[in-house]
Amino acid sequence: MLDFDDDASRREKCFTTIAQLPAFVDPKQPPTKKSPFSAIANHSFVHTVEAILPEEVYSSIKDSLDAKVQKLRYARVFMSPSALLEGDFFNTYIKTGNILMISEGLSGSDNVYTLKDGILKLELGKEVYERTGLTGKPIRSGGRKHAKERYLVEINLRLPSMLHGKKGFDRIVWAFKNVLDHSVAWLFYDLAPGTNGISEGMGTQTPKSHDPNSKRNQGDPTLKGNHPQIIDCDVSRTNYRNIITPSFCETTFIEASSENILKDDSENLCEWLAMVALGSPRVSKDDNIDPYLSRYSVPDNAPVSSTDLVSLKWHGFVPASWILDLFITVL
Repeated sequence: MLDFDDDASRREKCFTTIAQLPAFVDPKQPPTKKSPFSAIANHSFVHTVEAILPEEVYSSIKDSLDAKVQKLRYARVFMSPSALLEGDFFNTYIKTGNILMISEGLSGSDNVYTLKDGILKLELGKEVYERTGLTGKPIRSGGRKHAKERYLVEINLRLPSMLHGKKGFDRIVWAFKNVLDHSVAWLFYDLAPGTNGISEGMGTQTPKSHDPNSKRNQGDPTLKGNHPQIIDCDVSRTNYRNIITPSFCETTFIEASSENILKDDSENLCEWLAMVALGSPRVSKDDNIDPYLSRYSVPDNAPVSSTDLVSLKWHGFVPASWILDLFITVL
């Protein structure tokens, strides 16, 4: 994940969502406030998505995946933060449009910027933060030794007061032009319908458009001036043969289940999924590893079977809306 999650402990976690799916899900209006859809929608910036399916299931939905799930593509552009506030880009993509952007850098050590729903987030070191004169809040370090103070500044660029000539907005423009004045690499994804992730005319490749008369689809000169590189995110398919598979049908969670049982069952299933994703021979029916070297065994609370599996993996800049489309199509 590429999200700002202010995790004080900085420990890796695996979150499990348990929910009952509705009888019908409208692909155009999925219930994003309910689990498991909310779990997907809450992660705005994702770099890897993997779906592991039985081969017979994949064969039955392959044509549907190709037809209903749009090809994933995004752009890499080089811009300074001040370029976000300039005429065409600011009006087309932020004030009236809907885009996702994330800058280069490592959260926790570098200056990192993200843009979602018109809200620009700046993660800054203490020295840079104080020089900007902007208002933010400290980021918890989680008790890490020798961790330098860092601050998070959130700016809602869609507010009516965010206009050139307004005192507060001009202060932001000054900070961007005099302090945060370096050009950085950004990943860019346009969430507008019909853009397929990028606007027509941005680069050498141009997706189909539903509205050729719109300014967005005619290409934004501000963005084109930053040399956008269009990146196609193709699916990587891997077949796994004779994989020992637990019986998911027998896996049930009820309110009466103790927390420890729920925790153990969830961890076992997550571990098995991780072993499959890694291509580990430990989950293969043909594996004959010496138990002295590995004691792993597939969860067997219910009868297990040998199954051929297919892994579909996308790696790049993946928005939550695209993952929801994929999830609903698989359902």
